[in-house]
Amino acid sequence: MGDRRAHGHYDVAIVGGGLAGASLARQLGLEAPSLRVLVVEKLAHPVPEAAFKVGESSVEIGAHSFQKVLGLEPHLRADHLEKLGLRYFFTQGTNRDIAQRVELGPSHFPPVPSFQLDRGRLENMLLRTLAASGTTVLDGCRVRAIALGGDVHRISLTTPDGALDVTSRWLVDASGRAGLLRRQLGLDRASSHAANACWFRVRSRVRVDDWSDDRAWRSRVPSGLRWQSTNHLMGTGYWVWLIPLGSGSTSFGIVADAAIHPFSRINRFERAMDWLREFE
Repeated sequence: MGDRRAHGHYDVAIVGGGLAGASLARQLGLEAPSLRVLVVEKLAHPVPEAAFKVGESSVEIGAHSFQKVLGLEPHLRADHLEKLGLRYFFTQGTNRDIAQRVELGPSHFPPVPSFQLDRGRLENMLLRTLAASGTTVLDGCRVRAIALGGDVHRISLTTPDGALDVTSRWLVDASGRAGLLRRQLGLDRASSHAANACWFRVRSRVRVDDWSDDRAWRSRVPSGLRWQSTNHLMGTGYWVWLIPLGSGSTSFGIVADAAIHPFSRINRFERAMDWLREFE
């Protein structure tokens, strides 16, 4: 995807071409088009849709930034799903009857829109658009070393075409969990948040609205679009998410208190399915 002849000095080098790095590069291109911007991404693109990564459910302030600040509204409306808010189903008995569970969620789309994002689809578009607009995008690259300086930083890369060194005035670490600068500078901190999580995708549309024929329950969301919410199935020490993607798949995830639901119960697909059968 990128310009394999990339070399020399940049005003801004962004390490990581995911949602954060690519969004920043787009904003810089829109607001300061004279800057020379480099985006370095580990994965070769395009990446798969639906099965790429979690982080599908946008919130209103983030969706506003995507739409208005970054000018992505046409893409969001054409290739992703508008979100019918957050929706929660709290435990009732054995959870066998969704219509009997206490439900908290809107009946109509909120006036300020948000979206369910297919991260692969969105990030493919962002990097493709950046490269077409003049930003240097190097994908399929590994960062070998970062040398921080007072005015100039040096990044040593391994690209599909060999070793490459570049320099930049500003360096942005958008590498996510890899935390390249965080680890290099010893900024890791222990977390006391004892939660376990697993997630998977299914290649079909899972419609919560089809889970009951109860007329009163159906009439509470007359559009029949509960499935477009970020749906949560709530229980003691856990919640399960169901999020639809514009590509037609559905994202599932389990987030659980480690003291109540050991990770060994959900750390493989079949174990997670057994856990869901027991609690949901």
